[in-house]
Amino acid sequence: MTKVDEAKIDARELRNCFGKFATGITVITSLTKDGSKIGLTVNSFSSLSINPPMILWSLDNRSNNLVDLTEASHFAVNVLASDQLELSNNFANPADDKFDRATIIEGKYGMPLLKDTVAYLECKNVHQYPGGDHTIFVGEVEDFEISNKKPLLYANGQYGLATRHPSNHFPEPTGIEEPQDNDFIVLLLLRSYWEISDPFHRELLDEGIPVAHARILIHISQIPNMTTPDVAKSTRIDMATVSMSLKWLRDNGQIQFDDAECITLSEKGREFLKSVKCRAQRFEEEVLDGYSAEDIDMLKSMLRNLIHRRDV
Repeated sequence: MTKVDEAKIDARELRNCFGKFATGITVITSLTKDGSKIGLTVNSFSSLSINPPMILWSLDNRSNNLVDLTEASHFAVNVLASDQLELSNNFANPADDKFDRATIIEGKYGMPLLKDTVAYLECKNVHQYPGGDHTIFVGEVEDFEISNKKPLLYANGQYGLATRHPSNHFPEPTGIEEPQDNDFIVLLLLRSYWEISDPFHRELLDEGIPVAHARILIHISQIPNMTTPDVAKSTRIDMATVSMSLKWLRDNGQIQFDDAECITLSEKGREFLKSVKCRAQRFEEEVLDGYSAEDIDMLKSMLRNLIHRRDV
């Protein structure tokens, strides 16, 4: 390209154009000659060849890690999962202590690997080529491992998630045994909810506390500036029931509406909610009696992950 052509290219617009191509997010890790860890966030990773197994990625020539990575015998490509956004941000900054905020395992070839990623590849550092203002690294894959986690994506200068396109249909199952009803996690979650919630709801009703009121107060306390339609959507309670519950709560001084019809808890409402939460905590302790603290923490962690997933 001539200098005249280069002058016609707006660097900022070109960068925006490149950003339209959605990529995964990786963290390249390696070791310096003295054994110090290197780690940096990279989204220029690409597969190159199956036979021999090769990959490539590129690094800005201004990077402080360029010399160390050029001289390294190996490097690892850690493909980040959808729940590892903080790791991406961590390794995108030049701080010296970024490995202190990550859980590391040692790979087969001694590379520092990030735990719980979508995949990792340990590569022999075989070639470097000039590529304009970047250096292209080519690695020969010597070991790799994959998981079933969802990848973290990046496009238009923002993080994203991988979701199944509506046009993609699950294949018809063939040659498999019919699963037992008690193996479906949705049914297990529903049954466990019914078994746990029914006696607790009966206790609330015995104390004169309608279940809908309690659910609505909890959501209002967690999400600010909710309107009546917001409450119905958040609680998954029909609008008629929500409207009646909100009227009762307002008439009894537990909530208040501002000029924009946004709902907030009153002091009386906070006290009422506190009593509900105390009952729920006592009931939870009874239900989970006999389970280890590790099992309870694992259950809560898995449920939180299911609640906050946005990639299915």
